[in-house]
Amino acid sequence: MTPVPITRDTLRLVREMRASVDRVTDGLVRGLTAAWVTAWDDLAEVFLAAVTDLINASTDGGWPARGRVLRARRTLAALEQSGIALERLAAQVRRYVPAAARQTATIGLDGQTAIVSSQLPYGTTAPAAARHRRHQADAVDAIVRRTAEQVTAGTRRMEGDATEAMKRELVRGVVTGDNPRDAAAAMVKRVEGQFNGGLARAAVIARTEVLDAHRQAAEIGQQDHADVLAGWIWHAEVTGPSRLRTCPSCWAQHGTLHPITEPGPLDHHQGRCSRTPKTKSWADLGFDLDEPADALPDARAIFDALPREDQLQIMGPARLQLLDDGAIGWADLSSRRSTNGWRDAFHVTPVAELTTRTREEA
Repeated sequence: MTPVPITRDTLRLVREMRASVDRVTDGLVRGLTAAWVTAWDDLAEVFLAAVTDLINASTDGGWPARGRVLRARRTLAALEQSGIALERLAAQVRRYVPAAARQTATIGLDGQTAIVSSQLPYGTTAPAAARHRRHQADAVDAIVRRTAEQVTAGTRRMEGDATEAMKRELVRGVVTGDNPRDAAAAMVKRVEGQFNGGLARAAVIARTEVLDAHRQAAEIGQQDHADVLAGWIWHAEVTGPSRLRTCPSCWAQHGTLHPITEPGPLDHHQGRCSRTPKTKSWADLGFDLDEPADALPDARAIFDALPREDQLQIMGPARLQLLDDGAIGWADLSSRRSTNGWRDAFHVTPVAELTTRTREEA
């Protein structure tokens, strides 16, 4: 059985779906960023006053000892207020991410019939499952519940971790012999960086869980058409400007065919790869027609044709040299990894591991 080629219409629909999902995730992250900025604006003056007090209290030109820093009244007040702000922000993450997951799951579930139909002869439409509407609601609800559980687990330590990091910055101190105003501003800037560490963590959780919700819904939608499908294709962005942000693992996985019952793609955190359904051949489906040429981009051919500077930006010099020398193959670029508290995912194989492999095989 030879699966039918992916058509240009298929690729158009996949691009449109990806753009819709991107709008949801980008809007979510922008909203979280704005909330963090507003929260810090309220805290900046509080921390500046606390640090200025510590500098003024220094009598020997040195930064106060840890105990004194963490017992200072204004320091305690600043840390307490930051903890309250971070907990409030974590609650927003737990509220906003499942709502965004519902949007992307619905996009993924609703779009599969059109994508499958785009690979069938002109005028042929893959029938939507009879139970589609009820099935859709139940499936999306289940995905949103799972997303909420994952987000709650992921944000549980966000407030505590960020607060501890801010404490470490305060204890670390500044050179008090410098201009006191500049020294205080530098310290507050470092504390802000630790506060925003919570934002970085929230953004990773948000993008990852919302994208996973979309992929899970796409899987369910494709199972509704399992009788006409040969499987699904790992679909990475290997064309256009975004190709330079696609990691070597995803370049290597692009175009691989997987059984329709296999979850995935098991992309890394914040990975934007999608699963594109691929129908059986027209002959196997009972159509006595010539099939069109496959429009799916060939990742290796595209990469080999890129300018050298683009290849270096994607692979890095050591990994690219191993490829050029034939010491590693295309598939070696991607490795499956396990992470506590999260699903398995495919990541870029570290250069050290690739080098060790080549030595062992030599």
